[in-house]
Amino acid sequence: MRAFIKGIGSLAVLAALLFGAVEGVAFLARYVGRQVFHGVNPTVAAAAVTAMATVLVTVATLVIGRYLERRKSVEADIRASKIPVYTRLVSGLMRTVMNPDSSNADEVAQFLREITPDLITWASDDVLLAWSKFKREVQVLAAEDTIFSFEELLSAIRRDFGHSGRQVKEGDLLALFINDIDEQLTRRRAQRGAV
Repeated sequence: MRAFIKGIGSLAVLAALLFGAVEGVAFLARYVGRQVFHGVNPTVAAAAVTAMATVLVTVATLVIGRYLERRKSVEADIRASKIPVYTRLVSGLMRTVMNPDSSNADEVAQFLREITPDLITWASDDVLLAWSKFKREVQVLAAEDTIFSFEELLSAIRRDFGHSGRQVKEGDLLALFINDIDEQLTRRRAQRGAV
């Protein structure tokens, strides 16, 4: 949803800039036209203005097209850099979640220290905030509550890759690897209702 709103906002800004540019060019054309073509045959003046407008529109289209192309290229490069970081993060956390008894606390701490700079560099704001929340909650909450922060992190990563996530509800991602998630969801909802 945020990507959609961001896209609409960008489109509105681009439309406003384009409209402003057209108005500015029209104003300049009228001003220059009065100064340059004062006393010139109106037919010749109209042809000259049309030729100048054609050149200006062509140049503006080329510049805007190049800008948008470059922006898409940068976004594609950033996305390509995110994929290995997110894959490493999810794989490392899944190993810890799936085998908590075999996970060495020092290895997990080392993994968290190593992955955090990559996340700071490449993660979107949503993923970064979900990661920060997850790291804080791991230290203070019970494992059952922490797992739901892990799901929020997974959802943020999926949204960053462009998945809408509208149909994925709380517990759906966790159900892929936790067998008793329905029982935990029931307890969690009961705790929320009691508060």
